[in-house]
Amino acid sequence: METIKITSEEEAFELLSKLIEGFQLEESFEVEFESWPRFVIRIKGGDFDGTIPTRIMPTLLELQKEVHRVYCKTNYGEESTRRLTKQDREELELLVRVDKGSSIFETFLNEPIARILQGAITKMTPEQITAILIVFGLSVTSVVFWKIWINYRTKEKELDHTLELSKIEKEKMDLIRKAAMKFPETQAVSEGMDNVRNELLTKMKPSDSLEVDTGTEQEPYPTLVQINGEQASQLTHKPREKAVERLIDGEFFLRSTDFTRAEGVRAEVQRLPDGYSFRADIPLGVLKHDQIEALKNNSWNRKSVLMSVLVKELYGTYTSAKVVSVKEKEESEE
Repeated sequence: METIKITSEEEAFELLSKLIEGFQLEESFEVEFESWPRFVIRIKGGDFDGTIPTRIMPTLLELQKEVHRVYCKTNYGEESTRRLTKQDREELELLVRVDKGSSIFETFLNEPIARILQGAITKMTPEQITAILIVFGLSVTSVVFWKIWINYRTKEKELDHTLELSKIEKEKMDLIRKAAMKFPETQAVSEGMDNVRNELLTKMKPSDSLEVDTGTEQEPYPTLVQINGEQASQLTHKPREKAVERLIDGEFFLRSTDFTRAEGVRAEVQRLPDGYSFRADIPLGVLKHDQIEALKNNSWNRKSVLMSVLVKELYGTYTSAKVVSVKEKEESEE
């Protein structure tokens, strides 16, 4: 059995880079997470002295919900948490340590992630599952993800809070983007943690301050993320963004398909001409018999088709997609 051990953010990015480049895991593989991912934030303010104000509780619950969603995604092929059993919830429960002075919230996610990996039984490949868990761990703990999110909100709201990224951080950001192209399933994971960040900052008072530090005493992180209450208010004063539903028409490649779902076909779709990839469901009745055969024979992996797709879009990415109609290019030109 192949065993890969991840003990730090650097090792996580290293394995993610290999997966993007085409590294394949053995069918009987094992990834061990040791002392990583480690979620640490420090909040200072009048209400924080080794205590957790009730206004912060929803953020911790949102983080727990994201763990549940990732588990359901890799175990049941869907993000709905309705199928979670009592035992699942107990085994996935996060424990948060709170220090005195300012309140330092710390929790290790290696055990919940190991539990997710052990139970993963969907049609995803080992590479897809591992990429999802790595991106989830990074999105929860990495300073880079915080900086990307803050800079996105800063640009959107035309604020003056842009954070500088080092050369290494820019390289990591590029890896995150490539991972989203190679493994579209990771996008929803990243977006879920963006909501957790938004939830946390909306709970801060003007006199509070937040510090995100993924370093350790042995290996301190060179640049921290620090946000005061006033900045938090500016970054989050609008209601949380909601996915916008719209119908898109265009030319696509269908790169891979899954026929195991009773309600229809699930496909990995690549949009022309920009190459944006996403997952789409094709309900029963949309495809003709000959089109189904073309899918099964991978004929549409080599030539593009015209489709109408009903999508939900958030932050420029499709959080869900349902194919309404499919036409081969020859059909449309007749």
